[in-house]
Amino acid sequence: MVDDASRTGALATDAKAEGLPAALPAKRKLAVARREPARVPAEEKSKVVHIVRRLEEETRRSRALKQSPWLVGSIVAGVLLPTAVAAIFYLFIASDRYVSEARFAVRNNETQAMDALGMITGMPSSQVVSDSYIVADYVASRDMVQELERRLPFRAIYSKADFVSRVSADATLEDLVSYWQGRVDVYYDSTKNTVVVLVEAFTGADADRIAREIVDVVRNLVNDLSAQARRDAVQFAASEVARAELRVRGARGDILQFRVSHNDLDPTQTATSTLGIAAQLEGERSKLLSDLASVSSYLADNAPSVQMLKSRIAALAGEISRIQGQVSAGSAPRGMAGGGESGANPDALASVVGSYQELVLNQEFAETAYTAAMASLDRARGDAARTQNYLAIYGQPNVADEATYPRRWLNIWVVFILASILWAIGMLGALTIRDHIR
Repeated sequence: MVDDASRTGALATDAKAEGLPAALPAKRKLAVARREPARVPAEEKSKVVHIVRRLEEETRRSRALKQSPWLVGSIVAGVLLPTAVAAIFYLFIASDRYVSEARFAVRNNETQAMDALGMITGMPSSQVVSDSYIVADYVASRDMVQELERRLPFRAIYSKADFVSRVSADATLEDLVSYWQGRVDVYYDSTKNTVVVLVEAFTGADADRIAREIVDVVRNLVNDLSAQARRDAVQFAASEVARAELRVRGARGDILQFRVSHNDLDPTQTATSTLGIAAQLEGERSKLLSDLASVSSYLADNAPSVQMLKSRIAALAGEISRIQGQVSAGSAPRGMAGGGESGANPDALASVVGSYQELVLNQEFAETAYTAAMASLDRARGDAARTQNYLAIYGQPNVADEATYPRRWLNIWVVFILASILWAIGMLGALTIRDHIR
């Protein structure tokens, strides 16, 4: 009897673990146990029992959590309240912001205005690209803010807004530049060589007015950059001409000083004449030597005609030697042989001609450089007159019919989603901390 009771109690426990109804009679459960003996192992039954108990515990915890009053409060404070504040602000307080768009490009009126890279890639010249980047940076710069303040009631335009979007009345210039960079969006498309400017204001007319002033300021800037580039090119070419002219004047002055110091207008012509005289004297000496040989064949050496021919030959030889001494730079005149290390005579005609030809060569180089500099100056002036960068506007600013910003419902949904994510992260952290404390 005791064994049957204990067995019945065990079967009731197993039936509960297996999900069988607890109201079955004990005899029927005993019959079922006798027909299917040891169908489920004891370890598996204990695991199932453990899982069921764990699920029941988690269910109780979730029910307790749902019944906790701080959960609802956290949802209200962390999700609903920020969303409600954002909805009130964007629907009733936030000012409308209108956008005016301007599109323009920096162009060059010269058809062949391409550098080496541009000829390969088909892109505009590097000068045009550089000017486009300068324009894009200038729109959001401090100088642009100062120029707009000079042309427009800039602070008054951006004071007509809600307390979040308007500019402060006592804002410094640095604060105004930072505020302006948040109200203008400018970017440069390098593939099309175009600049796009988006200007925000709190009325469509103000946005259009500011955008038109920006286009006018940028046009003046491009014209100034182009004029400055042309002036720089011409000034550089003119400075090269002045430098070449000074070089020519110096070379000519050196030649003049050389002529005065040597008392010779053209040493080259002097050397040519001297060598011609020497050649003529050498020809006469050769003729006299021939006559002497002819006369000596039938006259004695002491004959007057023979002596006369010999004296003339000696005189011609001395003159030829003197002339060759003047021309040759190999040795100094007699009595000056020890005057230098090499014994060269700087006053020899060959040395004089060599120095003179070097001066003439320097003068020719200077004149050639001067001619090239003059040609460069003429070319620079022609390029300056022909080449000019200008602003091509293909998207005029206009008055917007509808406000582009703020996107009210989108911003409200963004606030709601971000608040929900932050609330979920906070709840997860709080539950984790509570579990560790328990």
